[in-house]
Amino acid sequence: MNLIRVFLLFFVFVSVSHGQIGRTVDKDSIIQLQTEAKKLSSQEKYNKALSNTQRALKYAGLMENDSLIAESYHILSVIYIQMRREDLALENYEKAISYFKQQRNDKRLLQMYNEIGYSFYKNGSFKKAEKHLKSALKLSDKFKEDINSIDAKFYMGKLCLATKQYSKAQECFQKVIEYCIDNPYYPRSSDMLQKAYYYNGKVLLAMKKTIDAEKSYKSVISLCDKKNINHLELLSLTYKDLAELYAAKGKRQAELEALEKHIEHYEAFKVLEKEQILSKIVMKYGIDEYEDRLENIEKEQEVKELYITNYRNLTTILIVILVILVLLTGVFYLNQRARVRTNALLSGQNKQLFEAKKQIENVSKIRTNFFSLISHELRTPLYAIIGMTNLLLLEKPEKFQEGYLKSLKFSGEHLLAIINNILQMNKIEASKMNTIEEIIDIRKSIKNVTASVNFLVKENRNVIDVKVDEHIPKNLLGDSLKISQILFNLLDNAVRYNMESNIRLKVNQVAETSETITLKFSIKDNGLGIPQQKKHIIFENLEKGIILSEDNGYLDLGLGLTTVNNLLKVLKSKLHLRSVLNKGSEFYFELVLRKVEISETNDEEEFEHKTYNFDNLNILIVDDNAVNGLLTQKILERQNIQTKVVHSGFSALEIIDKQTFDLILMDMFMPKLNGIETIQKIRENNNNIPIILLTAMEISDAYAKVVDTKISGVITKPFEPEMLYDKIDYVIRQSDEE
Repeated sequence: MNLIRVFLLFFVFVSVSHGQIGRTVDKDSIIQLQTEAKKLSSQEKYNKALSNTQRALKYAGLMENDSLIAESYHILSVIYIQMRREDLALENYEKAISYFKQQRNDKRLLQMYNEIGYSFYKNGSFKKAEKHLKSALKLSDKFKEDINSIDAKFYMGKLCLATKQYSKAQECFQKVIEYCIDNPYYPRSSDMLQKAYYYNGKVLLAMKKTIDAEKSYKSVISLCDKKNINHLELLSLTYKDLAELYAAKGKRQAELEALEKHIEHYEAFKVLEKEQILSKIVMKYGIDEYEDRLENIEKEQEVKELYITNYRNLTTILIVILVILVLLTGVFYLNQRARVRTNALLSGQNKQLFEAKKQIENVSKIRTNFFSLISHELRTPLYAIIGMTNLLLLEKPEKFQEGYLKSLKFSGEHLLAIINNILQMNKIEASKMNTIEEIIDIRKSIKNVTASVNFLVKENRNVIDVKVDEHIPKNLLGDSLKISQILFNLLDNAVRYNMESNIRLKVNQVAETSETITLKFSIKDNGLGIPQQKKHIIFENLEKGIILSEDNGYLDLGLGLTTVNNLLKVLKSKLHLRSVLNKGSEFYFELVLRKVEISETNDEEEFEHKTYNFDNLNILIVDDNAVNGLLTQKILERQNIQTKVVHSGFSALEIIDKQTFDLILMDMFMPKLNGIETIQKIRENNNNIPIILLTAMEISDAYAKVVDTKISGVITKPFEPEMLYDKIDYVIRQSDEE
């Protein structure tokens, strides 16, 4: 009887508790779930955001609250849009609209039609976009005080612009401008007015109304705030369009000024954008937190392994005791249960360790991609700096100007060398560095390296003496690029840290087999030298990947020597040092190169003495960066080559259908349609025109991306003009032979 009473009391208690839990799910709780879902979505925590929204939808359904149900479907659709699940987003949009229609909530319907119409517009579904935007326009007159009422006209204007209905587009943007200026409800924090002026300018420019277009663009400039990242991007686009407008009018000076402004605002926008991206990466992945967590888990792992070892020893003892004393069977059983629990705990810790390592690998991948992106973004403006400097030097400037220009060119090339060193270090750390075996002329490579530091040699009043063993064959097989980088960094250090010094670069043959030759390379100076007690510090730091710091003027060598050390490891060699204080230093290493049998050819002809026959040659330049496109055009015009420059893949496809070109120079990174995608579309049309890819990527990375693309070659920016001429000449001759 007592047992029955206890059961009845428990049943009543559970029922009451359940009723209390059900009553706690009220309207405020659902709204709180929806608010939290929006916050999680903005932080890109989509799974949690979906979970909260689906719970809110479930509770709203239990309460039969149509308003909360509709809002839940709306939040689901927004989350799916951010996740790029457009099918699910559309499905939830439609459900939300049906509930708002039942409630006759025209204000929310207006917002929904605007959102779904704009979503279809961005995805290129123009007919579906037009249908929903027209529905929004019908409702917009009821809510003139609401900014959503003008959104519909703004989105319709962009749609008409995209479909080349310029008159309708102009009418829409003009109404938006009038609303923003005259309506007291327009929030001044909005950038709708600036965008309306910008797109109105694009419409007028398309309609050839250049005067009105220029006025509209200038209105954008007067209204934008340079501290606002969105305004910076808008200013960059505005000045770019103005440059095209002035180019069409033949206003050369105004075009150049507009291009300068475009570059200034574009670079400022990119700086802010990269800061935001980096901030998101740090916030999202918490690199330091994961590394600390991994270290703690590894320590716990060691403790658990020690614990298991002790238990194994104890188990052995218990087994012996069990044979002797049957009475200890119970103790053995308890010990076994403890061991099972320990193994289960260790298994869980191993799983956590695996997950933590996976997170660290993902962060490492992000860092590698970040370094590659930064390298590409730095190479792009360097192409303009070095290229424009080369062009100015060819214009035979005044003597004092020539000195300035050579200084500028040397600084640009030195910065490029530093960028290359950083990229090489990052590749080696990511284990992506491979050797490339090709024919190498040691004497020619050394000549190119010494020419690269010639300006600094003159500045520091140094003398370089080159001695190459005459027994060394003209051609060998080795990694030409890495050997040149090693020699450049060692020679650059010797020249940079010594004044009025004699520097000797010597190459000797020290061993030979039937297939290989071993060469010893040494760079020796008679400068300050390195103290005996500091020598071991250099190599200890290089082995650890530490960049050496300045110490009384002796050890400020880090990045170059670190790169040399890492590259020599890839080539299976090692850097050595001899140094005596106040007498000088010598860095040396040995490399094993393979012999190669090739016929002797007269390849001593230098680039600057070569002549090319480019008569009647017509080349298309595709580059989204207006300055780089102009620079490439000027380089080609020096050889009387006819050129045409376009700034997007779409423009390239359009002009190829109308004109015939002998060759295309294609940039790789372009918005919307990149260089590789553009090439694929050209080949899909059975167009076999030769294409050379121009890119600011490191050349091995570039070839990895275009392995399946039919192109005639890759040239990395920045490059010497003669390199481009030589490549064009080779490609054209190959095309003629086919």
